[in-house]
Amino acid sequence: DATILWDASADIFKTSHGLRVNGDSETFSVGAGGDFSVVHNGNDTFVANSTGHFYITTTSDDKDIIFRSDDGSGGVTAYFRVDGGTENVVFDKTLKLADSVQAQFGTGEDLKIQHDGTDTFIDNTTGDLYLTNKADDKDILFRSDDGSGGFTTYLKLDGSNVRTEFAKDTRHTDDVKALFGGGNDLEIFH
Repeated sequence: DATILWDASADIFKTSHGLRVNGDSETFSVGAGGDFSVVHNGNDTFVANSTGHFYITTTSDDKDIIFRSDDGSGGVTAYFRVDGGTENVVFDKTLKLADSVQAQFGTGEDLKIQHDGTDTFIDNTTGDLYLTNKADDKDILFRSDDGSGGFTTYLKLDGSNVRTEFAKDTRHTDDVKALFGGGNDLEIFH
């Protein structure tokens, strides 16, 4: 038999076999106004807080808060975790943002990346925007549709040969100059 005891010295209830609320849709609540509640309706489970912030905390050194769900094969797997050892949020599965939802970076939301269902936007609203490849002797490739159902490289920043390579024609519109030399000594334009 399970027993529930009041421990006045610790100001808590103690139970020998856990605590269970029998019956679906019965609410387990905590707080003078029942502000925190847990309820299971027979199909789904709801955890609700109706006042103040809702903190999920682990105080164990270098341990994680792990969010797990069904793995599609009858088991469970971690989808993401708050990693207390490395001070990172680690995603073990793909992070998917719906159309028109921005990924925002920086305290002032200075960098925004978004796909609206048709087009993709990368917007930087402060400072310079750097695209850097730090791998030795590797390249940055700018690729697009090749006109035949595939894609191809149009521009390559060649890190091993230290040069910029154009793999397709470039077009300068009227009165736009191609400038050469430190003092623009050679100009070509139409």
